[in-house]
Amino acid sequence: MCVNDILASGGEPLFFLDYISSSRIEKKDFLKLVKSINKACKVSNCSLVGGETAEMPGLYKNNDFDIAGFSVGVVERKNLLKKGNVKKGDLIIGLESNGIHSNGFSMVRKILEINKISLDEKLSFNSKKKVGDELIKPTKIYIDYILPLIKKRMIKSIAHITGGGIYENLVRAIPKELTAIIDFKNYKIPNIFLWLQKLGSIENKEMLKTFNCGIGLILIISDNQQKGVISFLKKKGIKFWIMGKTFENKMGSQIIIKNYGKWVLE
Repeated sequence: MCVNDILASGGEPLFFLDYISSSRIEKKDFLKLVKSINKACKVSNCSLVGGETAEMPGLYKNNDFDIAGFSVGVVERKNLLKKGNVKKGDLIIGLESNGIHSNGFSMVRKILEINKISLDEKLSFNSKKKVGDELIKPTKIYIDYILPLIKKRMIKSIAHITGGGIYENLVRAIPKELTAIIDFKNYKIPNIFLWLQKLGSIENKEMLKTFNCGIGLILIISDNQQKGVISFLKKKGIKFWIMGKTFENKMGSQIIIKNYGKWVLE
């Protein structure tokens, strides 16, 4: 999450620091956590330069633990990605997510609680996977896919789709005088989201305001950069969709999503 946010500003992550606290620091669990953080740092091409650990038995119970962290990156001021770069007629491209990523879990927990679903149960749409394993997939790190394009000045603006979904995050990436019109006619939302939607009886618009719905990062580029950007993404092997374009804001709404379609779990 941290390095993707840096990327959304056009920055390159330099280092990461972590904080881990628990009722009791168990060596096995602690090393597992730090190794996973270090693995993500390698994927992000940044350094894990330090951290802090704390044992607080009066605050945490049993095996409960808390983990936090932050990352520092750098970008030349003149190379910052910002919504002011975006013009009418620019192309909007969505990149696949790994799944839930790190948002919407309050609703996920409530859905599981109401339906009395255990994390160890098999998924109804994939009997080879447990519910918990699907939900805990790590957030996709987009550094390798996008940083080279940023350095070549091929991207105007980026929206990292986190809390608030497409509606609240994409609006930060375009100026007020423009409207992003997204067309979902040919888009297939991943089954994990359809499964949650069905169990929770969630409306399409609420889904798009709560979850990333399969789109983890949105790029806004000039139409004349389309060929180069798409060619690069294909070489990297990441799945993407051309979602729409920017238009003059004549309707008072910056985000318009069309053709939600009949989202039905297969």
